Amino acid sequence: MHLSLADNRLSEYRMSKKECRRKKAKNHRLPNPHFVIRHASFVIHHRGLTLIEMLIGMAITLVMMAAVVTLFANIGAGIRVQRAAMEMSSQLRTTRARLFMDLAGATCDGIPKSTPGDDGKADGYIEIVEGQWSDKAPSALMDGIDNATNPELDYTISQVPSGGDPAIVPPAIGATGAVTNGGGLGDYDDILTLTVRSDSEPFIGQWTDKNGNVKTVKSDLAEVIWYAVENPADGSLGEPGMRTVYRRVLLIAPWVQDSVPTPVGGNLAADLLNFYRDNDISVRRESTSTGFIWVPNSLSDLTKRENRFGHFLDPTGGLGFPFAVDQTAVRALTYDLSNASVPPSFNFGPLRPFGPPFDGPASSDRQGQDLMLNDVLAFDVRVYDPGAPILNVSPIPNVLGTVVEPSEAGWDLPAPPVNLAPVGFGAYVDLHWNVIDTWSLGTLRGWTPLANAPTPLFDGVPNSKSGLNFSTASIASVAYDTWSFHYEKDGIDQDDGGGGPIDEGMNGLDDDVGFGAINGVDDVGERETSPPYNVPLRGIQVKLRVYEPDTRQIREATVTRGFVPQ
Repeated sequence: MHLSLADNRLSEYRMSKKECRRKKAKNHRLPNPHFVIRHASFVIHHRGLTLIEMLIGMAITLVMMAAVVTLFANIGAGIRVQRAAMEMSSQLRTTRARLFMDLAGATCDGIPKSTPGDDGKADGYIEIVEGQWSDKAPSALMDGIDNATNPELDYTISQVPSGGDPAIVPPAIGATGAVTNGGGLGDYDDILTLTVRSDSEPFIGQWTDKNGNVKTVKSDLAEVIWYAVENPADGSLGEPGMRTVYRRVLLIAPWVQDSVPTPVGGNLAADLLNFYRDNDISVRRESTSTGFIWVPNSLSDLTKRENRFGHFLDPTGGLGFPFAVDQTAVRALTYDLSNASVPPSFNFGPLRPFGPPFDGPASSDRQGQDLMLNDVLAFDVRVYDPGAPILNVSPIPNVLGTVVEPSEAGWDLPAPPVNLAPVGFGAYVDLHWNVIDTWSLGTLRGWTPLANAPTPLFDGVPNSKSGLNFSTASIASVAYDTWSFHYEKDGIDQDDGGGGPIDEGMNGLDDDVGFGAINGVDDVGERETSPPYNVPLRGIQVKLRVYEPDTRQIREATVTRGFVPQ
């Protein structure tokens, strides 16, 4: 069969169309993957990084890493500072609360027992000892004297912070090499001791009975002593110049009399030291026909100074009026009970908590019980004086400038007074605040009270009949004490050394006839003793200033308690 020309052409057209579709489909297949990869590899190698580009990238990365490290370091430092501040504030807050509770629980009104009938008050006592150092002259380590017996701070390495004008340096070294002037230190050698009643939880302590058994005793009453000890220059107790605050608590528990052990021997110093290292009971040592015994104190017994903790007696058994507080407690001296040439007050220190040198027996846990604060810059006990002037020390008359109180470091009065206009009266002050210094007892500053101004109560030294305004080569102090009237009828001659009448203030005679006195029988002038300051105590203020060496932070807390009778 023969196809027509048209049929042939149609067949060719159809074949051509199919061939076009095949070719078209072939042209639209996926590319060879190996070809793409080779092509891509060729492009990457063609765009490789140069050395400069790599160095720039590394530099940017290091800068970013340094920024991140610095950020985390700053965050860590901030956390460390905040943690140190929180811990320091917590310790200071706890100590402040404990001190406030002790002052609030005082069993005794701040009124001296100076009239007949006062000796029958069984209400304990309040006593404040003002040592020789103050904010103006805070320590023997900063007195400008540097020798073997009176060393000085090493101002080139000391961690004690500066205070006041940093350009003012102690005269011992001048300005060369000093990293601190030590001015952060303040008053520290004050002692606060009183009887306290706890209305919430009882005081708890330990004691060892005559059979050697350690027992626990509880009482609502206690004798409490607050004081600070300064680290010596040799660094044996820590950073030189720093102080440690202690709180010693001795329970008033007269009911344990039958179980109290017998003193070891006739040396009162050694007996007291050994007893108080392991026992928390307020006792006194008495002599009997068979030897010495410990007698637990009652609240009434503690109105008498000779029965109180830390009031040393002559080791031979003498009374030693006025039974001064053993101030060696606030000095880290070495015990030497065998050296008879050293005064008894230097041979032992019952206020010291642990024994020589603060070590105590191996089984003792006293350190954790008595220690309240470390790294203390100041422990300053002050009393309220309604007549203390608040002065304007402006160099320009009638222009208000710097206003200072007597116990502040800037209270330095010229003589005669110039432009010292009081802007008010009444402040918390150190005892004998108007005395130039403790060593020159009785020498007053240039300021004198103004007419119609409140009368100062604590500007001078204590009454000489108290015996508590004393100064020796190593101890200088005054004290406020609620006292005891029993000295006027105790059968002992306190004012004449045994050469005059005994208890002439209570013997029913006019003993001062012929001496110009006309006040009658048993007048005040005939009495043998007197409270050091025979005025009411209106208030107590205690300043605590602590230091955190690692972060160099300083915190201060103030505890104030009024004692105005209700």
